[in-house]
Amino acid sequence: MEKTALILAKHLKERGVEYAYGIPGGEVLEILEAFKQVGIEFILTKHEMGAGHMADAEAQMKGKIGVFVSTVGPGMTNTVTPAANAYLDRTPLVVITGEMVTSLQGAYTHQVIDQQSILKPVTKTSVTLSHDSASQAIKKTLDIAEEGTPGPVHINVPTDIGGKEQVFHPRVNVKPLTHQPSSETVSSFRQHLNEAEKPVMLVGVGVDLLKHHKSIQNFSENWCIPVITTYKAKGVIPEDHDLSIGATGLSPVVDKRHFEFIKETDLIITVGFDPVELRADWNLPWKENHTTLNIAENDEIHHLYHIHENYIGNPSSLLKELTDEAESKWDTTQLEVYKKSIQSILKPEAVEGMSPYEVIETAREVMPRNAYATVDTGSHRILLNHVWQSYEPRTLMQSNGLGTMGYALPGSIGIKLSQPESPVICFTGDAGLDMISGELALLKAYKLPVIIVVFRDETLSLIKLKQELKNFENNGCDFATPDYPALAKAYDGRGVTVDNIQDFEAALKEAEQAETFTIIDAVINPQEYRHQM
Repeated sequence: MEKTALILAKHLKERGVEYAYGIPGGEVLEILEAFKQVGIEFILTKHEMGAGHMADAEAQMKGKIGVFVSTVGPGMTNTVTPAANAYLDRTPLVVITGEMVTSLQGAYTHQVIDQQSILKPVTKTSVTLSHDSASQAIKKTLDIAEEGTPGPVHINVPTDIGGKEQVFHPRVNVKPLTHQPSSETVSSFRQHLNEAEKPVMLVGVGVDLLKHHKSIQNFSENWCIPVITTYKAKGVIPEDHDLSIGATGLSPVVDKRHFEFIKETDLIITVGFDPVELRADWNLPWKENHTTLNIAENDEIHHLYHIHENYIGNPSSLLKELTDEAESKWDTTQLEVYKKSIQSILKPEAVEGMSPYEVIETAREVMPRNAYATVDTGSHRILLNHVWQSYEPRTLMQSNGLGTMGYALPGSIGIKLSQPESPVICFTGDAGLDMISGELALLKAYKLPVIIVVFRDETLSLIKLKQELKNFENNGCDFATPDYPALAKAYDGRGVTVDNIQDFEAALKEAEQAETFTIIDAVINPQEYRHQM
């Protein structure tokens, strides 16, 4: 017999959990003690939102469950944003909350709210642990997080249940069934491929990118088929590869060019191309008679674009069946012209001061190929997804389905804790950093030399541009920023302000060699964002 909290900790350890993030309260002390006993390190954050984003980034990077913990009342309500983010970004996140003792439920009201009802809409399942059945309930809940379309789950632990003893049932590892594609499916897909002259692949977050990216790349290379990815699928094939023609989903000017390219093709192969990452303009972006073959791991029904043939199963199994006897479809010189046309759309004309494009381009040139990056929400994020190249999947982390601000800094912390030897760079707007800047304390506490690039323009550029498009006056978008170098110093980090690209490059190279974190306060000219809309 073991305490319920220890049973929960042991089940998480079975799944490879090394860290849990959050802010404790009296209701979760049994859980924290259990974590210590099984060797799960608890990371104290400054806010539950930061904790959730740290766990989210770690989970995506590793392809395993991420865990964050909160207490009751406001601690619990603060879990909603990271849970919703994980829900839309398909992350297997475990939200653990404390709960009032069962004997007082229905009578006591201080900090008591319906925790399950709050989180049910943004989780795959929500369960309150009880006596005698906790082990089975935990295993089932963790399976739900990982199986099918990955997503967040909620485990609610009443204070008295956490300390009660019951039976621990170890997980039995069952090899999952692998359904091979039928000969009819292979034959039909091959026929479409043989008949096509200009096919294109659209790849998104709807498949396990860490597991299937090699099969996707091999298939693309064998048939010489170009690949367009969503933002979170960047790196599924290296973005300096001849067949990688960029990311899509949120940029009006780039999407327009992608639509033009897709109209020139005669076969579209969608691989986990999930509409959760796309703007409304992607609603029926090609004609119904444009043949579309869909490959997905899970049968999630949507109608954003037409599908003629649908394969639900192991993507690698089908793609491997289709890579022999392949016919080369494209001349890569054509694709190079197309890729250059995309960059010409994005590359700004000369502007006074430092352009965001130059900052991103220079950062990619300076940072090593194996660097991880995070990016916050805003105009700079849309631009960065089309300028920053990714060479492996899950090496650029961001909130895309939900698009929440305040993700980049905690995301970079989650990555650096798990990958201490890998360089990590965080790109954030000034407003996004201000929202979550308390988490800088963890960079100090754990001696994490993350590089933070702040695009400082002292305005919500994306919202201001949308106001201008509606012929509205600027309202509610401008703000004052702190002294970022002084902020870095306050947390025992390094800080520097730059307003030209030469100084930015020098500051970035110095930051690479630093033993502590660095904030590079990059004063940019936001005028460039206008022609991105």
